[in-house]
Amino acid sequence: MDDVTKSVSSGWAWITAVSGGKAVRAAGIIIACVLLTIAGFQYLTPLAALEGQVSDRIQAAAREAPDEQHRQISIIAITEKTLARLPYRSPVDRGFLADVLDAIQDAGVRSVAFDILFDQPTESAKDQRLAAAIRNFPAPVIVAWADARAGLTKKQQKWLESFIEASGAERGGAGLAFDNDAVVRRHEPFDSTTENRSLPAALAQADERRGAPIAWLGKTKDDKEPFQVLPAHSLKLMAKRPAIIKRWLNDRVVLIGADLPQTDRHQTTLSADPAFPATIPGVVVHAHIVAQLLDQRSLQSLGNIGLVGLLSIASLIGVAVGFSGRAFWLQGLAGLVFLAGWTGVTLYLGKRYSIILPLTPPLFCFAAAFSVSASLDALRHRREKAFVRNAFSHYVSPLLVNALMADPKQLQLGGERRVMSFLFTDIAGFTSMSESLPPTELTRLLNSYLDGMSEIVLAHGGALDKFIGDAVVALFGAPVPQEDDARRAFTCAIELDVFAEKFRQAHAEKGMGVTRIGVHRGEATVGNFGGKQRFDYTAMGDAMNTAARLEGANKAFGTRIAMSKEVLEAAGAIDAPLMQEIGNVILKGRRSTVQIFTPLADMPESALECYNEALRISETRPVDAVRQFQELEATWPDNPLIQFHARRIEAGETGTTFELKEK
Repeated sequence: MDDVTKSVSSGWAWITAVSGGKAVRAAGIIIACVLLTIAGFQYLTPLAALEGQVSDRIQAAAREAPDEQHRQISIIAITEKTLARLPYRSPVDRGFLADVLDAIQDAGVRSVAFDILFDQPTESAKDQRLAAAIRNFPAPVIVAWADARAGLTKKQQKWLESFIEASGAERGGAGLAFDNDAVVRRHEPFDSTTENRSLPAALAQADERRGAPIAWLGKTKDDKEPFQVLPAHSLKLMAKRPAIIKRWLNDRVVLIGADLPQTDRHQTTLSADPAFPATIPGVVVHAHIVAQLLDQRSLQSLGNIGLVGLLSIASLIGVAVGFSGRAFWLQGLAGLVFLAGWTGVTLYLGKRYSIILPLTPPLFCFAAAFSVSASLDALRHRREKAFVRNAFSHYVSPLLVNALMADPKQLQLGGERRVMSFLFTDIAGFTSMSESLPPTELTRLLNSYLDGMSEIVLAHGGALDKFIGDAVVALFGAPVPQEDDARRAFTCAIELDVFAEKFRQAHAEKGMGVTRIGVHRGEATVGNFGGKQRFDYTAMGDAMNTAARLEGANKAFGTRIAMSKEVLEAAGAIDAPLMQEIGNVILKGRRSTVQIFTPLADMPESALECYNEALRISETRPVDAVRQFQELEATWPDNPLIQFHARRIEAGETGTTFELKEK
């Protein structure tokens, strides 16, 4: 039980660790919590959405109201009242849009952007008129552009491209950047796929290529919207009064788009602000981005290094509180102080310096580090009493664990002579398979196999002595004596064979070989062998070696299970109808013979009687024995022992007693 030794040793080392060991554990907890937090908030949508919503509320609380509406931006909105005046709702009447553009032609605007996709033809004359109005407009005009990523068909894309080319407008990507919770919080000014600028970047003539959080504007101090919004139909009505239109729009950038209840509305960071509706039109989102680009404003945030440092500090505080050993109510109070303090810091920095720091990841990191460290600290006080049970519960059945707990002296160094049963297993061709499989796949496969084998051994009350690569060594009758150790070993071997065959068939394409099993019963010395600092619970003696030789002998016989007569007699299975005798075998490294049997399935009793008779006459009448074996082979070709004995006798080796030259 070498693995038991390792578990016991590590248990004692954990119990007796001094401050240096605690520092190592603390460092491990901090690193794990930081990595887990970063991964969780980056890849898990619920956590990312939680931080996004909290950040939205912090920005809402920290946002200062401007003195007045933005002086450089105006929105011409197509509203329901506008559509009510048009001959049809969709697409927006191109002749009407041309009228709007004509109305503001002499207003001295700096540039105009249509947040409207011209992706299909309408009335030809009106389409041509709008294209001409854009082409003849005295300031730059940007037209919303999109492709298949926005759901446009090839036909729609082709028409959009032709309209942009005919009008001479500049392309501006109209798509928005959504977080995993479908909230708009960032702006991507440049599309690396198409080399196009976004609509806001094109309107502001900005060359920035990196995305950034949107610095949203709040309502003014007198509760006005951040931007001047003019209904589109009012521009046409005011076309005869150009001086008023010029006063409204002179030296401004103008966005033309829809402000409709059910169309192109999006949830944004502003949704957390009670002063704003749950969703805002896409054209207004673009206006906020344009304002940020024109004003060259930005929200300051931590980079990756800063985030790691912040989370490390939060984890360090959590570990310090968890390992402090203080009363739980004091530790809880420290957690509340950290929560309140960090919330206050984030609000202050956001309001005073426009620095947006993450709130929930540091709190998550603190809570995780505190929980783990406090749990480990509490567990440390109970570890000494429980380490025997925790270690041996993986290797012996619960009944044996209880017996060991009742008499821990059985774990002392020393041994005793005892009659018990031994079981060895091994996978044929495992070395070749291990060389052909990738390490990760091999590990998963072997662990799954050993897990199933171990469960069966423990279910039959056996003790797992050791794993030797793919081999399993089990003891029955130790460390606590069992009156029915042979019966347990016998039934365990049968069940192991069934499991191993199913496992092999399920993984045959990976080269999984058959599992060979050897079972023997005899006297051996069992106990703890080693030194005071490290010992191994195992058995030593000829009986254990014989069980190992029986497992290997299956290769020569072509069988999967080889059991000695000693096991079968003690188990009361020597006269079982489906036990096939192999013979009296001198195993490699032994002088005396071992009578060996193998269990069978689906074998007629008459065929087994013929086999036993052929085996008996093989010494005095070898020719008749060979003929009888050959007849059996014709009707029972899958039985390996018939072929084995037929070849052996033909080679001149008669009788039921023979020697194996190899292990």
